[in-house]
Amino acid sequence: MTAILKSLHHWESRLDRRAERFALRHPNLALLFMLVAMPIFILAAVIACTMLLAAPLALILGWV
Repeated sequence: MTAILKSLHHWESRLDRRAERFALRHPNLALLFMLVAMPIFILAAVIACTMLLAAPLALILGWV
């Protein structure tokens, strides 16, 4: 279990370093991504999770 946690921590820190390097090299593009793309991706993830939960329930209850 600790090996999995260590690998996840290593992966997360590597991703953070890459994102920081990208933001320092391309500040305008990073700002555009943070203000436009991130909210769209978060909304898409919420919609996908809601559909994964609601679609089977709708089929079971006969709403579709």
